[in-house]
Amino acid sequence: MLVNRNELKGGMFEYLSKDQLNMIHMASLEILENTGVLVYDDEALTLLKEGGAFVDFEKKLAKIPANMVEDAIRSAPSKITLCGVDGQAEMHLYKNNVYFGLGTDLPKFADPYTGEIRETVLSDVANVAKIAEQAEGIDFIASLGLASDIPQQIVDLYHLLESRKYCNKPNWTTATNYGNMKAIIDMAAISAGGYDELRRRPTIGVYNEPVSPLTFSMEAIQKLMLCAEYCIPTTWASGIIAGATGPMSLAGTLALGNAEGLGGLVIHQLKRKGAPFIYGNVASVLDMKTAVNCYGGPELPMMHAVVGQLGRLYDIPTYGTGGCTDANSVDAQAGLEAMCSNMLAAFGGTNLTHDNGYIGAGLIGSLEMILLDSEIASYIKRITDGIEVSEETLCLDLIHKVGPGGAYITQKHTMQNFKKESFIPAFLNRKRSQAWLDSGGKTLEQVLNEKVREILESDSPILLTPEVTRQYEDVIERRKKEIQENKLHRQDF
Repeated sequence: MLVNRNELKGGMFEYLSKDQLNMIHMASLEILENTGVLVYDDEALTLLKEGGAFVDFEKKLAKIPANMVEDAIRSAPSKITLCGVDGQAEMHLYKNNVYFGLGTDLPKFADPYTGEIRETVLSDVANVAKIAEQAEGIDFIASLGLASDIPQQIVDLYHLLESRKYCNKPNWTTATNYGNMKAIIDMAAISAGGYDELRRRPTIGVYNEPVSPLTFSMEAIQKLMLCAEYCIPTTWASGIIAGATGPMSLAGTLALGNAEGLGGLVIHQLKRKGAPFIYGNVASVLDMKTAVNCYGGPELPMMHAVVGQLGRLYDIPTYGTGGCTDANSVDAQAGLEAMCSNMLAAFGGTNLTHDNGYIGAGLIGSLEMILLDSEIASYIKRITDGIEVSEETLCLDLIHKVGPGGAYITQKHTMQNFKKESFIPAFLNRKRSQAWLDSGGKTLEQVLNEKVREILESDSPILLTPEVTRQYEDVIERRKKEIQENKLHRQDF
């Protein structure tokens, strides 16, 4: 079979030339070696010192030579597989495979019944799981919201519990600190059948990040090293903003964010060589009129297309962003921006494309936006599946049989192949105007809202058994006691 691509699903174009990529890489190496990074964790500084870096323990400054970076790139695995909670749904992160999923920790939520933009509550996280489980274009789940009605010291543990009650897809998560990260690993190990099985077939991936520019906080570094210890796939993806925490030039922001990511990779691989690492750079740009970090402008997907290229250069799985918007409602702007970012993520070949479901410049979660992004992702997947060209698909015998003036709609071949060959939308309108009016004349926003309500008002089965739920709750209770009794070392809080 010949397809119009000689590789897998994504990575259809190279945004920068090889020389330009090499310039960014070399600039990042120079930043790490000459400017250095602030690392606020003694264990990480010791690992760097023993590995060959130039470390000033008093200033917490580490300057990392190029050979250490190159060693870390070589030791990181080229392929990572994330599994669903039951171990079945698999995402194979390597080369040009592209998967779409949600983001985490939004403080606001769009109420699907009142339209009000309000504080996120834990029931919103449960509703996100119910919607994501039925959204065919969404490959992995995250909390989307940051529940305000749960003590913030343990909120991430409740996020995981609520997500897994209603959705089997792989979990993307954050953790407040080292102690909570260990509790999340404990919870995931319960469902996986132990820590060894979780390491073999991980069901969670973790978002960790530096503070731009060039600052590695104690909490984040401890979580990064814990993920390395337990072989939990993790990012160290800079949330750098051109014009704010990075240079106004996109090239400079890419070089700086890349340096931060590679610096984290070095520490991660020093902690455990060969532990799974997902390369990323969540770069965006500051809107100078509003002082808002742009989630919907062209610069974000442009830079993330370069992330896909750099990941292929390093032969490390990649972390991208798409399906998000600066719009505060699910409207035409939201659709435009979400389509552009997800399309460029797919064409750029970023393996794990998060933040679908985000509106309001990354501050508001929307159930309707999850469904719209699911539709967009399905649309894009049809494009990236390509056109199969073979003796069978050229249909010469069928063309000869039907002949001039014949009809293909009556042929068995049409019935057997139309679902494979054509994209069939779940929500987009394809009715003629009168048929559309006769069926209610509903806008896309109305259709999405009705589907959200239908899912929420139906009986969504709880996927965790009572025994596993109890064990999850036991982990949460233990973590509460650890916090209350102050039994952990001070740096764990």
